[in-house]
Amino acid sequence: MTITESIKFNKVKEENETLKKELAEKDKEIESAESRIESAYEKILIEKDKQIKNLEKEWKILVCDKYDLQQTQLFKEDFGLTCYAECNCDGDGCGYGLIDNSKYNKLPSKDVK
Repeated sequence: MTITESIKFNKVKEENETLKKELAEKDKEIESAESRIESAYEKILIEKDKQIKNLEKEWKILVCDKYDLQQTQLFKEDFGLTCYAECNCDGDGCGYGLIDNSKYNKLPSKDVK
């Protein structure tokens, strides 16, 4: 190898080393950025997971309450003689109605969906 070729080779070698160092620095910057992005996404996923769990709990409560109300069995004692119109309780205008309607007020109306 001639002196000129040797000088050119050494210059190219130095440039190559410099480029390798720059590339390594850029790789570190990219890894750091990826780490920050992953961390941010992990926080978002954790928050969304909490929201999903809360919504699942609310849904279960609503469904269970509605199911319990729909499955409630009525007994003879739940009804009492009720006058629906002014009467003298001779039987006209009287009928049986629920004594305590409060637990059935939670059920949705057929008209409202």
